[in-house]
Amino acid sequence: MILRRSLLACSVLALSMASLVPVHADQSSQSNEGGKSSENFQYTGIRSNGFPIRNWQDLVKGGSSAATTSSPSTNSDQDNSDTTWLRGLAASLNQGGATAKYVVGGAAAAPITCHGTCITMTGSISLIPVWVGAWAPADITTWNSILGNIVTSLGSGVSNPISAAGHVLNTNSLYFTTKAKAVPSLRWVTNTAVTAPTATSVSDANVATDINSFISTHPTIVPAGTSPIYIYIGAKTTRLTSGFGTKYCGWHTYGTTSSLKNVQYIAIQDFTSTYYNACSAQLVSPNNSVSLDAMASVLTHEIDETITDPFLNAWYDSVGSENADKCAWTFGTTSTVGTAKYNVTLGSIKYLIQQNWLANNLVTATGLATGAACSITG
Repeated sequence: MILRRSLLACSVLALSMASLVPVHADQSSQSNEGGKSSENFQYTGIRSNGFPIRNWQDLVKGGSSAATTSSPSTNSDQDNSDTTWLRGLAASLNQGGATAKYVVGGAAAAPITCHGTCITMTGSISLIPVWVGAWAPADITTWNSILGNIVTSLGSGVSNPISAAGHVLNTNSLYFTTKAKAVPSLRWVTNTAVTAPTATSVSDANVATDINSFISTHPTIVPAGTSPIYIYIGAKTTRLTSGFGTKYCGWHTYGTTSSLKNVQYIAIQDFTSTYYNACSAQLVSPNNSVSLDAMASVLTHEIDETITDPFLNAWYDSVGSENADKCAWTFGTTSTVGTAKYNVTLGSIKYLIQQNWLANNLVTATGLATGAACSITG
């Protein structure tokens, strides 16, 4: 997902980003501490545009919003450029035109490339959930299990490299190997503590405040030798007011303090049936929770982009779409359990996870109709 800004600002942003140190150079030496309570974790003021809502093409055509104006209210949503970016994404995906001919293994339409110094995340990475709002302990346990299983992905092992066969994030491997970088290993830190929200309406800046509070009160939660990605997960009683359910279903960015620089974080949330049509691909679930299944796919999307484009200035296409954006709401070949669809089994758990764009920009069998390099496996 591109930054929440005009594409004309790319060159200015690139200059400001050039002075930043890669995440591991600063973060790894601080991982044992996890943060200092005297410091304030700062939102940088920029974030990716979010995983687009399911009917985002209706939105950019001027159709009705995906969500109703029920509680929590959408009337105070912050204005941003998400809709402008989505128009660019639509144009990008339709670049080949109806008469274009594609072959599997041929060049994809609208290729993705790496820009500047191409900073990506490497090494050992810990994904740490930050539960915010009125979460029930039983729900936290279930979400930890279902989401954590995606991160390790093989049904076993505390930490697994994404290059491992069967890893659902394996589609990102080429983003590292084609640049002679080591692919990262991922683990999930099973946090169960709840952070009280400052309000039910949560702005982008509020997310950083909640993560700051969590870092301050959990100074040793980051496993030694790993770099963290914090995952804000709001309860269904809260709402991300820069457009959850009306423009996006999740986003990623990074924050900093004076000594703990360039910390990656993701924002997703639980949701009520108000947002089923916006953020869930189906109204049934292989795991007995429509919102959890939806967020499993959204989280995978955001991890794809966080590790390959952590500062929003590395891997993206000509309109600024990141790898997962280019395959949003495509799932390839699916099977069913009952009436619920799934396309991947990780350990014993079934998921419906969106595809991801491959860095080689070669058309896949599941992307043949549109000239896309989308795949659910590497």
